[in-house]
Amino acid sequence: MAHEIDQTTGRAAVFVTGDPAWHRLGTVIENATTSAEAIGLAGLDWRVEQWPVRAFDPDNNTTEARIPDVVANVRTDTKAVLGVVGKRYRVFQNREAFDFMDALVGDKLAMYETAGSLHGGKRVWMLAAIPKEYRAGSDDLIKPYVLLTNTHDGSQALRMIPTTVRVVCQNTLNLALGVAGAEGLTISHHPRLETRIAEARTKLGIIAARFDQFDEELHAMLAKDLSVTEASGYFRGLSGMDIPGGTDRQKKTREKVFGQMLDNFDNDRNSLPGVKHTAWAAYNAVSEWADHQRKYRGASPADKLDRQLDSVWFGTSHQIKQAAYQGALELAAGDDRGPTAPSLSAALQVAA
Repeated sequence: MAHEIDQTTGRAAVFVTGDPAWHRLGTVIENATTSAEAIGLAGLDWRVEQWPVRAFDPDNNTTEARIPDVVANVRTDTKAVLGVVGKRYRVFQNREAFDFMDALVGDKLAMYETAGSLHGGKRVWMLAAIPKEYRAGSDDLIKPYVLLTNTHDGSQALRMIPTTVRVVCQNTLNLALGVAGAEGLTISHHPRLETRIAEARTKLGIIAARFDQFDEELHAMLAKDLSVTEASGYFRGLSGMDIPGGTDRQKKTREKVFGQMLDNFDNDRNSLPGVKHTAWAAYNAVSEWADHQRKYRGASPADKLDRQLDSVWFGTSHQIKQAAYQGALELAAGDDRGPTAPSLSAALQVAA
């Protein structure tokens, strides 16, 4: 089974804070001042070309038929097909996409921290730290980031996503934007530098406003103390305990997840001054399970860790945390029913 963190170049990620690179893969450096430097260090200095798609007669490989409406996105250094897309699909090259952040880094509004790719290059990312801090108490520091992500398989547009990291336990949260929980700001392509800079600053302004909203939501959750009944109902909804039916294995999985979330609710990381037994502690009990304790299948420990990163940022662990966050906000607003999340049952079954 292939690693989801791309190791084709042997440099899967670059961390610029002096911390060990993700899963001990990649290059550790002191700093990166431009996207071009970060991309090179992260092994993302390759291009995507669009090749025509043809079908061959399995009984006579000299007979072929061209498929006129689609093209294959091919990674130039490995010749791997990253996706088949419509012929009008416009490729954002890695350098093009991440060059967008240079204006913010140049103005010291952000600092490159890590970059890498998943699924052999189908998804690439760059994470930039915002020089600001939020606190849920004297010992509970939360750092804001901008996650820039792009895909070469046609599954997603180039996006900027506001992300926070709770330092005490490295729990992450991608903050939803806009109507119906829209995730990230789509980035358009502008060849002119001035237009690109203007758009980058505008989008950072929107993200900064979302971080300020997060700060308000954080303190609303901190102000809500939970009773045993409220906390139990919240964890039951998110663990799938209230979903009727299921196999014996599924029921045991739900019970185990429920128990782990309850344990997390009272652990040292959630018993900090001002945090203990609040809606914020309840959310982080779920987030800790989704980010660090949830089980992943894989052919090796490295495979499992690689799948973890994709799920935490983009997959089912991310979805679970979004449901948990919304449920904690509902509790803070006085809705003591807690979240009911039958749609999460499939994700929890995968975790078994």
